[in-house]
Amino acid sequence: MKKFKKILFIFIGTALFFGLVVSMAFVSKESNSLLCKNLDIKINNDDELFFLDKNDIIQFIRNRGDSIKGQPKSTINISKIEHALNSHEDIAKAVVYMTIENEMKVQVQQRKPILRIINNKDESYYLDDEGRMMPLSEKYTSNVLVANGNISESYGRNYLRSVADIAKDSTLKYNSKLDELYAMATYINSNTFLKAQIQQIYVNDDKEMELIPLVGNHKIIFGDTSYMEEKFKKLF
Repeated sequence: MKKFKKILFIFIGTALFFGLVVSMAFVSKESNSLLCKNLDIKINNDDELFFLDKNDIIQFIRNRGDSIKGQPKSTINISKIEHALNSHEDIAKAVVYMTIENEMKVQVQQRKPILRIINNKDESYYLDDEGRMMPLSEKYTSNVLVANGNISESYGRNYLRSVADIAKDSTLKYNSKLDELYAMATYINSNTFLKAQIQQIYVNDDKEMELIPLVGNHKIIFGDTSYMEEKFKKLF
């Protein structure tokens, strides 16, 4: 009798397990056949950044062959879309996921420029808050510090590297000023008074940084970024 109950128990357990598997497969198949009801896009504008809007994201996704809204969920490659968005030149981070209500959510964080570089070949680009090069936009111009003068680094040759990477490169580190310009811009942007007063950083022929204030026709021969905090204290 005990043996019979044991066999019955195993049989019922096995039947329930296979029933659960079949049910899950049916639900999964049913879910994949459903259509995406909506595309919800959120873009951060906290720092008054307007490089991208919702229409830009929609068009970017459509250019890669996805219409999203009204498209079967099974044909939408979430990871591929997320990877493509994270490769966009104006995006710092993108998160893409599908909700249980069959709505695709896209959350985009724009890159934040802190300095505009104009090199000695009159080529212009940004450095963002992570120390990476960022191209100018035809749509929006960010109101940030400007650095010009004896700056040789071009965007085309270095855009895949951060200023820290460039500074570590033995063939570039002795001539590059990007790491010091990035440090200077970061410091100035962190101080409300300095941010309101300094509008330009000029690199002279001696590779020294000169700070150009917004008011007045004088300039501040700052040098390099060694003892930067002490120099600013003396300046105050």
